[in-house]
Amino acid sequence: MRKGLSDSLTMMIVILASVILAITVISILFGYLGYFGSSYGEVRQIGTALITQDGKLNITLENSFSNAKIVGVIYSSTLHNINYPLLVGQYKYTINTGFTFPNGLQTVTLTLVIVTNQNTIYVPVEAQLVNS
Repeated sequence: MRKGLSDSLTMMIVILASVILAITVISILFGYLGYFGSSYGEVRQIGTALITQDGKLNITLENSFSNAKIVGVIYSSTLHNINYPLLVGQYKYTINTGFTFPNGLQTVTLTLVIVTNQNTIYVPVEAQLVNS
């Protein structure tokens, strides 16, 4: 009689271990890249934002969520609903806020309402008011 495992049983164990290792590596990679809707990430303002009197906000945002979109803008306790998808990375956006601003203001404080699959994020924005 032979001692030890047969060759076919050894081969089955090696194949099973390889499949488990491959699934683990792929799930870690996809989790890192955000394909499974990870709740870890951020959306933040980069640099100075500018806003016109008729409510067009020019802002650079850095986004790390793969499925984020702006669904609202809050100004002076009033919510204006919008639907604006965000790209992953750092991009400049022109967003129509739906608000108008009077002469005499120098800065405008807004809050962007951003949703992902799992989170609602409120991003405070302070923008300089410029002429239309």
